[in-house]
Amino acid sequence: MTTEPADGKSSESHPSPVSHAGAPLADQDDPARPLQITGCACHEVGLLVSGEIDLNSHDDWEKALRRVISQGPEVHVHLTELRFIDVRGVTLLVNIADGLDEGQRIVAHGTPPGFDRVMRVLWPDCAAGIAIEGDQ
Repeated sequence: MTTEPADGKSSESHPSPVSHAGAPLADQDDPARPLQITGCACHEVGLLVSGEIDLNSHDDWEKALRRVISQGPEVHVHLTELRFIDVRGVTLLVNIADGLDEGQRIVAHGTPPGFDRVMRVLWPDCAAGIAIEGDQ
């Protein structure tokens, strides 16, 4: 259901919070868009992820991952600023990593405790195509 705010603009569609220039496209404090994904200058191909990956942000998370894996053989995903990731968010990452071409991989840095717990329970030997580095 689409609601019409007082300014007459539909609130159904939101701009993607994914930016390739390093600055988020959505306001960091916007409660409707708690996920922020930006490009990272610390690696040739990488993402900085902050906020929350949940039911409201799965599509943005998946689109960002699918877009960036086509940019190089090694993708770095920095999750240090991620406050929360649900099981579906981790599963999306694993499913995308499982579909990578030979020689490609995703390197996850600074994974949050929820991510680590899900990986230990569902993929105890880690998933093919994912390397986890940094504090866990």
